[in-house]
Amino acid sequence: MNSRWHRSARILEVPKQHPWWKSHAQLPTVLRINDRLWRICLSGRDVQNRANVVIVDVDPTRDMAVRSVSEDRPLPYGGPGAIDRDGVGVTCVLAHAGRQMWIGGSMNVRDHDRYRISSFWLTSPDDGRSFERVAAPPFLVAGPDNPLGAGMAQVLWIEERWHMWFTSMRPWRSTDGGPPEPTYDIRHAVSDDLHDWVQDPEPAIALDRPREAGIVRPWVVRGPSGFEMWYSVRGPASSDPNSRNYRIGYATSADAQNWERHDERFVFENPPEPGDWDSDMQCYPTIVEDGGRRYLFYSGNGFGRDGFGYAVSVTDGER
Repeated sequence: MNSRWHRSARILEVPKQHPWWKSHAQLPTVLRINDRLWRICLSGRDVQNRANVVIVDVDPTRDMAVRSVSEDRPLPYGGPGAIDRDGVGVTCVLAHAGRQMWIGGSMNVRDHDRYRISSFWLTSPDDGRSFERVAAPPFLVAGPDNPLGAGMAQVLWIEERWHMWFTSMRPWRSTDGGPPEPTYDIRHAVSDDLHDWVQDPEPAIALDRPREAGIVRPWVVRGPSGFEMWYSVRGPASSDPNSRNYRIGYATSADAQNWERHDERFVFENPPEPGDWDSDMQCYPTIVEDGGRRYLFYSGNGFGRDGFGYAVSVTDGER
């Protein structure tokens, strides 16, 4: 399997006059409403650097032309000490028992800018324009399996069980005597009821130390000959300022649990040019399959500071 793409366009950068959204367009999560309307939930930040959900409606028949951008914050923040005090978002939507289930994400910043992330369930009465929390505790939190929290989860139903892939925050580490920095990899867990999860003891996608320090935002798709995963990977802090720039990685699996990395197979046939919105970084991938094609939505430079856009899959014989 290969992962070849044609970069299409930047969809949106942060509007200058938005009432609260002041920076970043991260973690695009897509819900197809109909043939002419796809709803994209982004993580945007306010002047206090707190994330919340921005809903961007696009028309896929017109090159993802923007139809509307939400102005309200659909999720409240938690109070002092709460897991969602410093940021909230959504990372996945799935159909379950005749309704949509959304995975929400949260952030709590601790002393010295160290942070913890968590995941919880949401429902939406209006196809992702507003959200309601499910009356249940978070299902991914900091603990023995994930020392500093876990999030950015995706869930799929495979062979009579729920499977989840997510980012696990590992202990902070320093490289070459530099300052400590967060490290994180991709983990996998299974569940029969979406509440109780059994996590694999080893990572699904492990860090290649010391060359890598973070792997984030897994997105898994079932294909004709197995499973494929896309994710963002970065290097450690070093004297090279580009080492921390995310790039998109790619892995394959026959059983959705044991993965082989093939990052070299992820290719843009029209790579970014210097100065493009995604020339330095491509991150937080989401894959949407529609009409026999795949669409890759991703964030650009500066962890989405320069906006987000999309690419279209290229099959053998196409150029």
